[in-house]
Amino acid sequence: MFWLKLVFKSAWSRKYSLSLVAVSVCLSVIVLLGVQQIRADAKHSFSNALSGVDLVVGPRGSQTDLLLYSVFQLGTPTQNMPYADLQRIKEMPAVAWTIPIQLGDSFDGFPVMGTSVDFFKHYRSSGTPLSFQSGQAFQDPSDDANSLLQVVVGAEVAESKKLKLQDAFALTHGYQAIEETVHSDHPFKLVGILKPTGTPLDRSVLISLEAFEALHVGWGFGLRPSAFDAKPDSQSSLPSVAELRPSELTAVWVGLHSRTDVFAARKAIEGMTPTKSSVPLMAVLPGVALDELWQIVRVVENALIVMGILVAICSLLGVVSVLLVGLSARRKELAIYRSLGAGPLSIFKLVALESFLVCLFAIVGGVMGTQILIFLLQDPLLQSFGIQTRHVWPSSDAWLSIGLLLGCALLASLLPAWRAYRMSLSDGLNPPN
Repeated sequence: MFWLKLVFKSAWSRKYSLSLVAVSVCLSVIVLLGVQQIRADAKHSFSNALSGVDLVVGPRGSQTDLLLYSVFQLGTPTQNMPYADLQRIKEMPAVAWTIPIQLGDSFDGFPVMGTSVDFFKHYRSSGTPLSFQSGQAFQDPSDDANSLLQVVVGAEVAESKKLKLQDAFALTHGYQAIEETVHSDHPFKLVGILKPTGTPLDRSVLISLEAFEALHVGWGFGLRPSAFDAKPDSQSSLPSVAELRPSELTAVWVGLHSRTDVFAARKAIEGMTPTKSSVPLMAVLPGVALDELWQIVRVVENALIVMGILVAICSLLGVVSVLLVGLSARRKELAIYRSLGAGPLSIFKLVALESFLVCLFAIVGGVMGTQILIFLLQDPLLQSFGIQTRHVWPSSDAWLSIGLLLGCALLASLLPAWRAYRMSLSDGLNPPN
């Protein structure tokens, strides 16, 4: 206890220089733990982009490609599946619900997704149902034909384009916004803006399947139908809703009554007898496929961790440097300790304990600071970067990093302690003036 009090008093006499060193270590710990926390949360959001969806069904091919274009709207499908296969999947006993997906159009670079009103009932983001910043979901055109040209947008789309409810805008046929491909004859009315989810849905524009089909009536080879050219602002040329049944879909998201039936349902879907117009299908388990897809970015993930570790090590080396430089000014202090009966080993323990405690307090401060920052920055990270953070205690990997930092701090404290030990042996009771 005596030596502990002495350490505190000695450190307090140099509080300004040691405080700067402690702040440096604290910030480095925040960087290291923050990187690990954001990495874990980004992976969690990535893996839960389709939480609640048991199978993703599409034309047979690469399951990675199917996930990329049907969930993340990256790339383009090589072929579509017949709409008739959706009804066959619905009739399977294990299937509880289905969400049809149709892709191919865009709005100023943001993908347009044609779907049904069931999307808003069954889609989950990290297990949480969708909610709206303002407005509501588009209505089913089968119930109200006047709702055909209603649109819902994700949070990032609304923020980027400064959209508000009741705004009207036109979509683009394909992904190149030129005059010949813009559906300017059928502007959509914005009826809902979703809250941020941390998923690709934040960058999506949602319309009904009937609306998606209506936009493409008469189009061929990506060219505008001549019937629409004469009256670009009129909606009178829209067919009736009953005539707007799509013939093809990009993919179908499937939810089951019981997850224990997932492999049986997968086998049944992939084993469906092909009809004249159908194509062979595959059913992908999204959780497994997303985990495999995450391995692609693992190199970047590891690089961030290495950078965080290097920052922490540099800060610990800074502690050692400051203490070593300060030892020259403490030679008289150490000589006084010797004159009071302290041996070289006691001097060694004193300096080592002081160095270790400075690092310990800085590391504890870094852990607490990380938790506070994550709590305060939850909304900004979600809205600006699409990262849905969780306010939880550090993971096992983070605790391992903390333990390694404490071990490095202990090792780092030995160098100035050894230097003080050598100085006390050489100076004895006659410190230099």
